[in-house]
Amino acid sequence: MTDSRTLYETVIKGGYCIGCGACATKQDSAFNMKMDEFGTYVAVPKSDIDTNNHNVLSVCPFSGKSKNEDELADIFFPKLENRDKKIGKYIANYAGHVEKGAFRERGSSGGLGKWIGYKLLEKNKIDYFIQLVPNETSDTGNPLFDYGFFSDKNEVLKGSKSSYYPVTLDKVVARIKEQEGRYAITGVPCFIKTLRLLANEDAVLKERIAFTVGIVCGGMKSANQAKMIGWELGVKPENLIGIDFRRKYADRPASQKIYQVWSNADTIERYKNAGEIYGTDYGSGFFKPMACDYCDDVVGETADISLGDAWLPQFTKDPKGTSLIIVRNQEIQNLLNEAQISGELELSELTAEEVARSQDGGFRHRREALSGRIAKKELKQEWFPEKRVSAGEFVISPQRKEIYELREKIAQKSHLAFLDALQNGDLASFKADMAPLVKRYYTANHGNLSIRIKKKISRLLKRIFVL
Repeated sequence: MTDSRTLYETVIKGGYCIGCGACATKQDSAFNMKMDEFGTYVAVPKSDIDTNNHNVLSVCPFSGKSKNEDELADIFFPKLENRDKKIGKYIANYAGHVEKGAFRERGSSGGLGKWIGYKLLEKNKIDYFIQLVPNETSDTGNPLFDYGFFSDKNEVLKGSKSSYYPVTLDKVVARIKEQEGRYAITGVPCFIKTLRLLANEDAVLKERIAFTVGIVCGGMKSANQAKMIGWELGVKPENLIGIDFRRKYADRPASQKIYQVWSNADTIERYKNAGEIYGTDYGSGFFKPMACDYCDDVVGETADISLGDAWLPQFTKDPKGTSLIIVRNQEIQNLLNEAQISGELELSELTAEEVARSQDGGFRHRREALSGRIAKKELKQEWFPEKRVSAGEFVISPQRKEIYELREKIAQKSHLAFLDALQNGDLASFKADMAPLVKRYYTANHGNLSIRIKKKISRLLKRIFVL
């Protein structure tokens, strides 16, 4: 088979396409990128895949034929000696936040993502900073987020906060190749991996992509999740023009987020605690692409710097948020050192173990649970992307196994059930369809009512006797 046919029969038909657009960037590619009815970008054939034999497997992050994260790290960070089996190579790790300016207020976590873009432009280390920007029009035909190019350091703050929304890289890569300059770009782990795979084969991209900023990822979401949230808050899907996934409280822990949505039908301000909105429990798997369940990179191991939330007890109570920082590029390390000395940044050094602990849930799902998913695929003799995790590598308890399997089922069911709800104009039907799985998932995590009562009594008794 041609590379194009192989990609189609394995990655695309198998449901492993994450929509990165790598295959579509190839000259005379057989593929285009399109958002499907489930709200996910997928590669679709535009020409004969049986005659088009352009090399697409080597740049697809889920083909099983491309270099893995360890191999790419050795290519792009050859001098780094520190290596951890969970977070990859690194120079140093921190938890911290920006002390000066509006970066922390306008950004996610501790504001380091926007600060990095600002500083790289200010220090003339790049010509363009590429980050996600929200849709600012009333046209619902536009995606709610897309990549924007910034050459003015003061414009960087216009970028989005955390955006649980699909995008694709094909047009971004095309522009980088067409327009001379030095670029820094943000992206989730599989997207940074895609850029590294492309740059490894393209000297122009390798020269022009000067820095990559990885976003710690617990799994992507489809565009339909944003529609569900808007619908839940009173905005019909056809009227949704904006969403903020990361509005912060002034007096609550950083883990308590506010979702806010906007409609083109009125000017009502609509927002709610994420914990009070149906289907937004991130770990349950609502609207997650299947590819995310076959990814073993949590922190963006191929990025020059990785940023996320420092979910450690000493930082989570700060409502302004604290950034988790993994550095792999010496120039960026120098920027951090200078800013820490000047008081621009507040940083606390972390061990690799502490970094991994801050993302415990992600590593369980992408290492332990992945070994179980791979074992099931091997048993059924079904194709799956080759990963750094092997079948049966971890011993999984019956409870955890049930939780992992229910997450897969919730993800698959949510895509189908919400599409039905959209077509029927009935959000209640979506909740009714999801209810049995959600109930089983809750029980698997917390036990049935009698077990929960016993646990509560036990905790109360312990408190009484301690007092």
